[in-house]
Amino acid sequence: MWKKIILGIILVAILISWPISLIKKPTQIKLETIFYPITESEKIDFEKKLALDTSKLKRFFYNKTTIYKDRYFKNFLVLMDLNNYFFAMHPREDVTGVDYRFKYPFWAIIFLISAIGTTVKNKKYLKIWLIILVEILILSFFKKVDGLDFILFIPISYLLSLGAINLFRWRK
Repeated sequence: MWKKIILGIILVAILISWPISLIKKPTQIKLETIFYPITESEKIDFEKKLALDTSKLKRFFYNKTTIYKDRYFKNFLVLMDLNNYFFAMHPREDVTGVDYRFKYPFWAIIFLISAIGTTVKNKKYLKIWLIILVEILILSFFKKVDGLDFILFIPISYLLSLGAINLFRWRK
């Protein structure tokens, strides 16, 4: 009886944390992609990196598309970082224009680890991991992913609840 009540409280805490952070600090969702004009600072960085090596091979591979590739990988790595979901990107420095919000309580990472252990053994959960990966690959094309990354809420919360249930069963 008490185990079910505790499990219910834990699941409610996990499921309401990200929506509450969006209510407290609403985001402005803009569907701008990473293909906006190159800024002056990006242009200066590009020219500095290009000037470091004058080989023809570098000039062939390091071209203006590198800026867009860097933007994409920056977004991709932020979305793949567990620090983004459980620790609000702490202890990183603040970056202007990026809102690092509280998504899940830090102790919920234990449930994610448990869910990973559970889902690796079962091939039926492969679809969840593929959904998360495809969503991250698509979201990385947007300039500002804050607010848009809420579509990851359902699969990640499902994994966390699966991990919590698994931990409570494991105790038996």
